[in-house]
Amino acid sequence: MPIEMARGKPRLDILTGMGAASQLADEYDGIMVQVIELAESCSDEDWQVSCAPEERTVGVVFDHIAKGNPQVVLWVNEFLAGRPVPLTSEELNARNADHARGAAHRPRAETVQELRDGSKTTSKAIRSLTEPQLRQSQEFAWAGRQEVAWVASTALRHPRGHLKSIREALGR
Repeated sequence: MPIEMARGKPRLDILTGMGAASQLADEYDGIMVQVIELAESCSDEDWQVSCAPEERTVGVVFDHIAKGNPQVVLWVNEFLAGRPVPLTSEELNARNADHARGAAHRPRAETVQELRDGSKTTSKAIRSLTEPQLRQSQEFAWAGRQEVAWVASTALRHPRGHLKSIREALGR
């Protein structure tokens, strides 16, 4: 069952049974299975298809997802340490542009392996969060004060949005 969202934040108050962190991790795992399966099914030609809304190729968007996995874990750890994430949207856009230039010729097998490895690490990190940790809050640059649960749920939102763009570009 997908995590219900309210105003862009996970509704932890409605989660029952298993812990909210386990449920977030399970949903993340499901999304990443879809991402990895699609990445593995791509031909070399597919990898070079323009993903128009992203202004990058399909391969670069997959690599961007792979790089995003550990970034979410770093942001969660910053929150848990009581430190804000000062990243501005402009800085994030510049990082993404730098990444796109650097990832344009990265071998597909390397990206797919990083998707696999990063998803395991990210899932484990999300699953390990306690209910009190999920509710800790801190400033997240342009998004204002947010809870760890919001940051952790970025691991779901980020690949989900990119997966939709990739599927549209490939017609799948």
